[in-house]
Amino acid sequence: MTGNPCPDADPCPPGPAPAITTLEDLTQHLVAAAKVELSTIPLYLYATYSIKTKGYSQWAAGKSAQNTMIGVAIEEMLHLTLVRNLLVAIGSGDAIRLYSTDFTDPYPKRMLQRCPCLPLHLRRVSKDQIGTFMQIEWPEDRTHELLADVHPYHTLGEFYARIEKGLEWLSSGEAKEHIDWDKAKRELWKFQYHRGYWNANGGSDTPLIIVDKDSAIEAMKVIVDQGEGAGTDGLLPDPIVRDDDYPPEDIGKFQASHFTKFEEIQKGLNGIGVVCDDNGKQKFTIDDSEVIWPLLDDPALDKLVKDRPVYKLTEFSNAVYCYVLALLDAIYARPMTPYTDDAPFHESERYGLERGFVAVMQGIVYPVADLLVRTPLTQEDMRDVCPPDPLHAGPPFEHYQFVTKNPKGELVALCNNLLADYPELGGDDGVQRQISLLPDITLP
Repeated sequence: MTGNPCPDADPCPPGPAPAITTLEDLTQHLVAAAKVELSTIPLYLYATYSIKTKGYSQWAAGKSAQNTMIGVAIEEMLHLTLVRNLLVAIGSGDAIRLYSTDFTDPYPKRMLQRCPCLPLHLRRVSKDQIGTFMQIEWPEDRTHELLADVHPYHTLGEFYARIEKGLEWLSSGEAKEHIDWDKAKRELWKFQYHRGYWNANGGSDTPLIIVDKDSAIEAMKVIVDQGEGAGTDGLLPDPIVRDDDYPPEDIGKFQASHFTKFEEIQKGLNGIGVVCDDNGKQKFTIDDSEVIWPLLDDPALDKLVKDRPVYKLTEFSNAVYCYVLALLDAIYARPMTPYTDDAPFHESERYGLERGFVAVMQGIVYPVADLLVRTPLTQEDMRDVCPPDPLHAGPPFEHYQFVTKNPKGELVALCNNLLADYPELGGDDGVQRQISLLPDITLP
């Protein structure tokens, strides 16, 4: 989708939302939820990559906001995992394939399951862009009982409330068809993602293996609580939850919601570190060019001149992103295996894929994106007229169509072809080396 994903004449459909009464209804809602969760990850990463600091020092300008936003993006990956685990648990694990054009549709696009329409653009961090992030994570008004019955959904909390009601119904004796929780306990749990996750900049929640209604509801609760915040009385969203609000024995158990974290960044309370001027005032703001790279809005291959070095690097970043999605699909296609002294889990194929996912996010996705955002775009690079103020490139997170069924081999070839123009991709611990260590996966 190009241009404005939210035309002015785009009214919200009237009337109540239909109840989730079948497994197909639930599956469709969860597929939509997976698309919503995945759509936020590039948004948050793009804004994070626009912060100039590499984060080596806690005193660096932008360090605090950078850490916060990395933590939020990782938690969104957790939310995607929880939704997919639930799809597996209800017997609909084949309903999604992340490496597909259904999940890699280009930006700008509209946020699914939300009205009024909210356009999603890949943009550098700014007060306005953080404002969009706050709308994504906007707290649900839980002051009345009928909120889960409204349509369309105005917040993600309302959308997940609908899913919870569907889970309750399909787990009850009144429904005509039921979730087979016995099968989830017996065999489907093996295909859920559980290991290979940590978040130094976020909460302590980890992927849950879903085997019954209670664990399914708990997974939905984690998603909503981390995003918009949990109400202390079960009704109203708690706008901020800080560790220092609790006794020492509870420190570390509570985290600010994504909404609150973004709000603090927008207000400058957590945005540019502790860099101060001679008068003791904060020297930079979130919109300051000394802190933020001037990235191109909604970067795309079709905005660049083909065969230019930056075009090839952008195409490579798309291929890396799609390898990540294909790797996640491969993980979900392989069951966890019980381990013994003779067959420890860290030698299993599934564990190798999980470790590969962590490695590619840290050792390849970020370095390639960082190289892009440090690259100024020239008139020779742009298909259209280049703006008078120089802009920098950025990762579009677009679909890359692998030509063969061996995506790792294609990454190797793409990287090798870039070394003449971008020698920093090589080296003993560079991207080229990291690709060689990735697991081999075969596309279906």
